[in-house]
Amino acid sequence: MNDLTCVTCGKNFPFYQNKGRSIPRFCSHECRGHTGFTPGGKFRLDNATPEEKFERLKKSFEKNVIRKEGCWDWKGSIAKGGYPVMTCRKQIGPDRGHRASWVIHKGAIPEGMYVCHTCDNPICTNPEHLWIGTHKENNDDKVRKCRQSKLPPPYKRGSENGSAKLSDYQVKEIKKLIEKGLTSRDIGKQYGVSKTTILRIKRGENWKHIEV
Repeated sequence: MNDLTCVTCGKNFPFYQNKGRSIPRFCSHECRGHTGFTPGGKFRLDNATPEEKFERLKKSFEKNVIRKEGCWDWKGSIAKGGYPVMTCRKQIGPDRGHRASWVIHKGAIPEGMYVCHTCDNPICTNPEHLWIGTHKENNDDKVRKCRQSKLPPPYKRGSENGSAKLSDYQVKEIKKLIEKGLTSRDIGKQYGVSKTTILRIKRGENWKHIEV
């Protein structure tokens, strides 16, 4: 064991030399200039003020957000479903980029509410593309836009979706046949799709944006 002198405060501190370990110049992270951190780089939540937590949240957000015209991109990790992941801990703020963006730019998220996208692009954190809604409102929005299936972003509806088996014109014709009383099975055979597909159109679950 050796005694070293901190270059910041001048205090002596013990140092145990191990193979490959560099010789420290500071006695603590505080003297190194990392006030607010403990050894290991962990943020001191117990001592942090709401303002300090907010600044930490902003720092995590700014590290990964890519601002540009329209939807904002994200250079950090992406969670299942395409949502951007924050690097800060949940005790500091939201762990998803779009929710953090709302807190930073718009304010607190009411308890039990969802941060939804008008652009239907889950990776986007542009606050102008976000809105607050309930779970039901969020699901209703998915159905209305015909994007309730698990599709990779950006979501596209109707014939713009490469996986669509029908065109907008065909759906119009199908809706007319439904109004005439033809069975879903017969319509499905005529257009080469399943009975379930026709039933979903009939119930307004799919292709709701197409009007007859």
